[in-house]
Amino acid sequence: MKRKSIKTALKFSSVLFTGALVASVTFINGCSKKSDAAHNPVAEATMKQVCTAVPLVQREPITSVVTVANIRKTKDGSATRVMFIQNAQIFTVSDEAAIEMLKKALADNTAVKITFDPWQGIVTQVSVAAAADQQYFRTKAVESEVGTVLRLNEATNADIDRAAEMGILNLTTDTLTNVIPDFTTAQQMFDYIAHQCCQLPGPYTLDHCITFQYCQDGCYARAHKMCMIINSKYHYGTKKIFSFANSGSDELCVQAQKWGGCCINWWYHVAPLVTIKTPTGPKAYVFDPAMFDQPVLLSVWLHAQENPACAFGGDVPHVSMINIKPTSAYAPASGSGLTFSPDPTYYDTNNTLVDYRYLISCP
Repeated sequence: MKRKSIKTALKFSSVLFTGALVASVTFINGCSKKSDAAHNPVAEATMKQVCTAVPLVQREPITSVVTVANIRKTKDGSATRVMFIQNAQIFTVSDEAAIEMLKKALADNTAVKITFDPWQGIVTQVSVAAAADQQYFRTKAVESEVGTVLRLNEATNADIDRAAEMGILNLTTDTLTNVIPDFTTAQQMFDYIAHQCCQLPGPYTLDHCITFQYCQDGCYARAHKMCMIINSKYHYGTKKIFSFANSGSDELCVQAQKWGGCCINWWYHVAPLVTIKTPTGPKAYVFDPAMFDQPVLLSVWLHAQENPACAFGGDVPHVSMINIKPTSAYAPASGSGLTFSPDPTYYDTNNTLVDYRYLISCP
């Protein structure tokens, strides 16, 4: 694939978000509606991928094999924070021996086995991963195309929603329509997707419900499933929007208001990016039922990840950069936010959705 890197300096100011705009969006409301079983299932063979995962249990610790994306102290020096490539959440580690083991794994690019509490955001145990797991990560496929990288700093956010001017207008295959004709059509699609939430009793019209109710992790699986629905059921083009807090003391800070109001800190987040026709031209919108009850402008989606009330240890609630990727990109393959792993068979997607189906964000 042709390697392409576009780095554009933008200003990004939360001041420009008006009260009326914020009031028009209800945060994290995607699972509050009744299931709509009248829709036909998406007729895709890959949706029937067999899963081997066993659902996790609320409040029980989770054990996983991961690779380290970054380790750093909080801005106030009070805690050590660690980011794993396989998990969007940022964790705190207090045991010095565990911290040294994680630092060595980062330096050597090797995998570790961790036990963690996602509701407290802490890692409790670290050990060296088995040889088979090490081999799995060494041979895992990585996409080489960088994508469209935009660095976000100070100033206007107005231009970021203009899909054509920003170079993020959907240009997909001949079989998909690039621009959704109006907001009403987009809302209908959004509502169908939100009705697949695992918090609802079902029956679901997909092979697996979507874990919108568990915000700590799994955004990559939710985004992959949502893109497939938009592409296969509705025949509209999508891209993926990845937001990163991977510079200095930046963190993505979100308050899960619907699920009890707990704070969640990510080092990255991802959702489907679509283009919707508006009276003032095509605009970049995001589908994220874990955070909103409607499609929202890209600028609104980014701003929601900069909640100062949820900053940890003096860290800065700030989106360092975004990367706009083809739909095939599944999850980051490194802490840089420039390389990604695919999931063409939806095997990892479906296993993750099964893993998290019974979990909710706030204990």
